[in-house]
Amino acid sequence: MLARLPTVALFLALCFAVCFFVAHHTGSRAWGLGAFALTGFCPNLMAHGRLATVDVALSLFCFLAVALFVAMLERPAYIRGAGVGAASAAAALSKTSGNILGLVFLLLLAVVRPKERKFYLCLLMAVIAAVAVLEVVILAEGGEAYVAANFPDLPRVAVPFAEYLANLAAIRDWYRWGHDKPQFLLGEFSTRGWWHYYPVAIALKTTIPALLLVAGSWLVAFVSWRRRSGPAESQEPGGGSRNAVLACLLFAALFLLIAARGQLALGIRYVLPIYPFLYAAAMILWSAARVARRHVVWMVTVLLVWHAGENLAAYPSYIGYFNEFIGSHRNADRFLIDSNLDWGQDLRRLDVWCLENGVTEIALHYFGGADPEFDLTARVIGGYGPGAALLPKGFFALSRHFYRVSFSPQVSRVTYDDYLAASKARYVTTVGDSIMVYRIE
Repeated sequence: MLARLPTVALFLALCFAVCFFVAHHTGSRAWGLGAFALTGFCPNLMAHGRLATVDVALSLFCFLAVALFVAMLERPAYIRGAGVGAASAAAALSKTSGNILGLVFLLLLAVVRPKERKFYLCLLMAVIAAVAVLEVVILAEGGEAYVAANFPDLPRVAVPFAEYLANLAAIRDWYRWGHDKPQFLLGEFSTRGWWHYYPVAIALKTTIPALLLVAGSWLVAFVSWRRRSGPAESQEPGGGSRNAVLACLLFAALFLLIAARGQLALGIRYVLPIYPFLYAAAMILWSAARVARRHVVWMVTVLLVWHAGENLAAYPSYIGYFNEFIGSHRNADRFLIDSNLDWGQDLRRLDVWCLENGVTEIALHYFGGADPEFDLTARVIGGYGPGAALLPKGFFALSRHFYRVSFSPQVSRVTYDDYLAASKARYVTTVGDSIMVYRIE
């Protein structure tokens, strides 16, 4: 439990960062609070905002780096340059996908083309700060024995760069060649992924009001552009900032494009960092709407309330959240599995169910990182699965991930539907979002 506290703190910091960024570029605290609500009540961000993983840390540091870079474009300052470098290094150290920031900054420079000499001195400061952070963190993490075993011929000052490049190469190969287990999307299995995997995941796992707010803001921006009344460069209240919107949308588009071209499709968490950028850009664009402004404010408010309501209704099952596009949640594993739905998060809820129903022994096929022997009070009987011996009489708990994967010929010659039917299993309930319980008579 204590290991999750840093992630919770990072998630809250992300919400405030988006809030301040939007408030600054709209000149309105109200729009900043709207961005805070959009970010804070996002089921996908909240799902990973209380887990001891690196996805929220990556999201925060990427957002801080881009926000400070935009601020540096507006008014160059050495402290901002140092902040850009430190945040960029922290993002890259959190997860390799943080390296996308360098490409984002280059593209922004190509579009904005700042002419002030001090800006480039600040950019140099950013590079120095990034190198310093990488050196300090990697050298602190790698002990003397580790360095001697893996980099015996390198000067110690060069070890962080060698370690960093080795990590990039490992992730590149994993990214390029996919995953050794079948990946799943809309009833199909693959080990090579799909270009449309992440757009589909976003469409199904983002609240409908959030989708409307993001897509609607683009429509408003397009109409404003056609009428030559788009967001102004100045920071007048409600005017927004073109550089801020450009940076946010550029980051989100580039991140999604690179993810789509890869062959790793295991969960929406791999594109989690795009959410705060999409939400910030949406609020800035909505603030710049100059037609029917009062109606716009009311509409945005209603959609934010709906968004928050979706979040509260999903509590505490945020990992397995899907919007209404899938119909009943019983259909979820027909669309997406793995960390989109079942990450082993409901094992302790299964224990509560067993205690409430007087179950002292249960057969189990569990997908996740927890230890059933530790987390379940009931005696666990393992070793069962499709194609093995038929299930014994009593109760059987099955992770939805394993249920759906059994339909892949590469994994199993017998589907769980046939196996459960042969074992004369009767469906009882689904615990949380991810564990189905059956009774074998």
